[in-house]
Amino acid sequence: MDFSTILQDARTTISGFKSKNNDGIVIIRWATATGKSRLSVELSEFFDIEVISSDSRQIFRKMDIWTDKISAEIRKKIPHHQIDIVDPDETYTAGQWKEDADHQVDEILARGKFPFIVGGTGLYIDTIYKNFSLPECPPDYALRSELEEQERQHPGFLHHELSKIDPEEAGKLHPNSTRYLIRALEIYKKTWITKTAGYIQQAVRHPILMLGLRRDKETTNHLINARIKEMFKNWLIEEVDYLLKEDYPPTLQSMQGIGYKEVIGYLQGQYDYEKMEELLKRNTHHLAKKQRTWFRRYIAEGKQAPKAWVDYKVWEL
Repeated sequence: MDFSTILQDARTTISGFKSKNNDGIVIIRWATATGKSRLSVELSEFFDIEVISSDSRQIFRKMDIWTDKISAEIRKKIPHHQIDIVDPDETYTAGQWKEDADHQVDEILARGKFPFIVGGTGLYIDTIYKNFSLPECPPDYALRSELEEQERQHPGFLHHELSKIDPEEAGKLHPNSTRYLIRALEIYKKTWITKTAGYIQQAVRHPILMLGLRRDKETTNHLINARIKEMFKNWLIEEVDYLLKEDYPPTLQSMQGIGYKEVIGYLQGQYDYEKMEELLKRNTHHLAKKQRTWFRRYIAEGKQAPKAWVDYKVWEL
């Protein structure tokens, strides 16, 4: 389906939703490079919206190129929230994001405007869609390093440990999902509450219209590759070099994200330019695959067990 047809259908769908739900919110989600931000900007011509970013990388100041932030010009026209709110060496959890996003939704509605949540970080979106009650657990980087080392020495260790503590959460995760396994173990070791027990779902705070944009794998990967080349032209390497010279260490969680860790390796002489570009493409393709898998759950739920006060709509690009 071409974008203009999707835009027209989205206008009709959102208008119908809003006519029944004055306090409703719209969530636009799917994998990277599917046009989520473009759709929200185009829809702003027809609805008085404010956007809450649900992108866990766009929260960081000084990290602009790889995170592909919406331009300052557009942000002047359409208010955007949850962008540039912490420095790269600061911690900001999903629980904090939910607390802030809930507050911002209420404020936007009080101003008589329409809240749009736009982005591809599935956990952020889940905190709204499932209305989690999240255990407060700041990162413990020493514990994370210890767990990473144990996994390196004994592959499968993390999944085995989590299976003993929280079998339900372990059943959702692939043994290679190191980051998520470590976070689940970290929550338990710091709070003595499992992620399953702590992540209590509740009814949604506001009616939700869940919109999705799907592209096939080949087209998505092609667009990702083109975007990466464009980011090099827009000074991605120079941005990462600047962050290092500003004394933001490569070990920071923000600097270990896809797009930054690969460039850091190049700048440190671990491999050449071609290898860096290859790693960026490969790792971003993997990220898009994970996002597609995550968001397909919403489609299944919408068909088989739709949540109360949630409407679902997905378009194939």
